[in-house]
Amino acid sequence: MDIRKTAALLICLALVLSMLAGCGAANTNNAVVPENNSNAAEPSGNENTVPEPAGPTEEEMTKLDDITKAGAQPVAADKLKEGNYDIKVASGSALFKILESKLVVVGGVMQLVLKVEGDAYSKMYAGSASEAASAQAVSEGEVDADGNTTFRVVIKSLNEVLKCSAYADASGKWYDRTILADSDSLDAAAFKPADTPKPDDGKKDEGKKDDSGKKDEGKKDDSGKKDEGKKDEPKDQGLADGDYTVKVTFSGGTGKAKILSPATLHVKGGKMTATVKWSSENYDYMKVNGQVIKPSSTAGGCVFTIPVPALGKSFTVIGDTTAMSTPHEIEYTLRLDLQ
Repeated sequence: MDIRKTAALLICLALVLSMLAGCGAANTNNAVVPENNSNAAEPSGNENTVPEPAGPTEEEMTKLDDITKAGAQPVAADKLKEGNYDIKVASGSALFKILESKLVVVGGVMQLVLKVEGDAYSKMYAGSASEAASAQAVSEGEVDADGNTTFRVVIKSLNEVLKCSAYADASGKWYDRTILADSDSLDAAAFKPADTPKPDDGKKDEGKKDDSGKKDEGKKDDSGKKDEGKKDEPKDQGLADGDYTVKVTFSGGTGKAKILSPATLHVKGGKMTATVKWSSENYDYMKVNGQVIKPSSTAGGCVFTIPVPALGKSFTVIGDTTAMSTPHEIEYTLRLDLQ
């Protein structure tokens, strides 16, 4: 009897111990493990991102360095041959970096063609920022495939600082800029021969004046006959292909109608044409060197694209006006100059 009780107690004790062991293992398996906060542990992904550079400050935008060329003499257009030349142009602003520059000399006018780094500026004006806001003769920038911008601006002389301005799209403002075209960088062939007569030139020429006059006298008629009937061929005069703004000087007629200024000059393949607009809608054709040209538009004023024989020189055109009871051809004189 005692043995059986003892055996039963041992079995019960074994069962209890077995149950306790199972509960302990369960508790161990169900122990609370701290959650892995992926948001806190994982990097945000911004550690290696380079922040966008801040744009230039207003102080940087308005800062201008002194680019004056000490001791240099001004060089005007009349000292240069007509043509298209490479030239070095300094900029007074680090934010207006000139990559390439060319000088165009035609009709007694000099024009700079400037390639500026980037496309931060869309317009350029040969005058101060305050003047540019209301100016009409503004150079519109042309952005190339590399993202750089080309401007054209007329200058009066080399070796002198030109105060100009550029329009920044980001701020919507005009900023004063300065540039200087260096004559020392031009090829020697760009300059006209120096007018330096020898001391005895006057003596040699003395006495020859009458003979020279007599010789030339008889040649005038022959020369006139040879040139008679010849038409001026439109030539590019050294201008690179592209569009240019030109000033129109107009005369003739009754004064009721005129060709508006400025106009656009087109240079392509060595030839020049100009798109001109009349103040009147009553012109059905124009004639230039005998060529009849029809208007491309009449709304708000007749628009014609005409050949241009030369810049800086007057030439005759004919406009056929329909403002009268019957159409009449009227002769006008035009002169186009780079602006």
